[in-house]
Amino acid sequence: MPFFCMQRFSRVMRLSLPAALGALVDMLQVLIDMIMVGHLDSNATEATAAVGISLQFTGLFYAAMGVLFVGSNALMSRFLGAGETKEAATVYSTFTIFSLALAVPLVPLFALCAHLPFVIMDTGEIVAQLGAEYLFIFAFALPALMFSQIAFSAFSAAADIRTPLMIKLSLCVVNVIISYYLIFIAGFGVAGAAAGTVIAEMLESAAFAFMIFAKHRPFKPPFVYHAQLLWRGLKVGFPAGVERLITFGSFLVYMRIVAYFGTIAMAGYQIGLRVEGVAFMPGIGFTIAAMALTGRHLGAKNPQEAEKDAFFTAFSAGVLMGTAGILMTIFAVPLAAIFTEEADAVEEAALYLRCMGLSQIPLGISFVISGAFRGAGDSRTSLKINMLSMWIFRILPAIFLTWYFHNILFVWLATLVETWLRAAWLVAVFKRGKWKTIKV
Repeated sequence: MPFFCMQRFSRVMRLSLPAALGALVDMLQVLIDMIMVGHLDSNATEATAAVGISLQFTGLFYAAMGVLFVGSNALMSRFLGAGETKEAATVYSTFTIFSLALAVPLVPLFALCAHLPFVIMDTGEIVAQLGAEYLFIFAFALPALMFSQIAFSAFSAAADIRTPLMIKLSLCVVNVIISYYLIFIAGFGVAGAAAGTVIAEMLESAAFAFMIFAKHRPFKPPFVYHAQLLWRGLKVGFPAGVERLITFGSFLVYMRIVAYFGTIAMAGYQIGLRVEGVAFMPGIGFTIAAMALTGRHLGAKNPQEAEKDAFFTAFSAGVLMGTAGILMTIFAVPLAAIFTEEADAVEEAALYLRCMGLSQIPLGISFVISGAFRGAGDSRTSLKINMLSMWIFRILPAIFLTWYFHNILFVWLATLVETWLRAAWLVAVFKRGKWKTIKV
């Protein structure tokens, strides 16, 4: 099949666009919290920083989720590509049981440690108090998040992204209503934002449970636990989880660099991250598509089509995210102003957005090629490249530039350069094709 053809375009877009919309809805649930607390009558800047830092620290939990999502998705995609639906359903059942057994004890641990991130970051008393409240309540969403993630892995492996999209859209509306009531009408503020998110996540997991166990979509789970399949999936997913964990640690160091410039800079950075998060949602969708398509093609013994689909998906992600980056650069100030009325925080966020707008093309390519590696079961390669690039080309230069110039602009410029270098590195290694021989 030619590289540029309608069949390939349709196949990639059929998976990518609904997945991107689903990721956008997930991001909107986060943005809801930040936008609303940013318009509180008191401590709005501190509340924005507290919620933003809290969400950064949930990355520790998402590292564990990454292991299970990547591992289960790689296995289910391979089985479905080979026409072995029963085995794919067994993978789903096994990973669901394991994920819930893992998530339940994490709730009290996560809740009891809610204050630690703010001690580490030395954020100040008000930010620490508000952030600890948010994280303590958010902890109760962990089992629901884990269940929903494995369910989403099953639907994406089965090339059915529309069903989870509809679920997420419906629950996003519910989240807006509940959070608004709890934050402003009931007067719970930051705690209300966290409670609204927890309720929405629980309802989302209930909707997924109904579709899978009552409607048997995308397949009927057999209610069994298969230790060997779990181990096979964990071997694939573990490097992805380690990558997320190291990325989490890297971003802590990065966030500590930003904290050096003060609370206003931190609030601006958190706002900029959320706006940028919307811009790179197409990249998340295309990444999910690349994982599923690569796994299914390799399961069907067709590595050439896997490679073509991966590069076409990366090309598409670069086009869409590049367009989003241009808009992000042009409208940096009004986009930042949505989150807060503090002029200094808006100015800091706008500076970040203008720099990051220029990084969206390589960021999209990096997302997709990393996803293709994981879909092929070669998570170790993406781990090595992403982590080495993060530390060598971003964090160490950012530390030096902060010490030398004492100007946050140079931190953002280091990030911009690193993103381009990482994309080039990933593409060069992917073209060598060693991932085509990986056995899952």
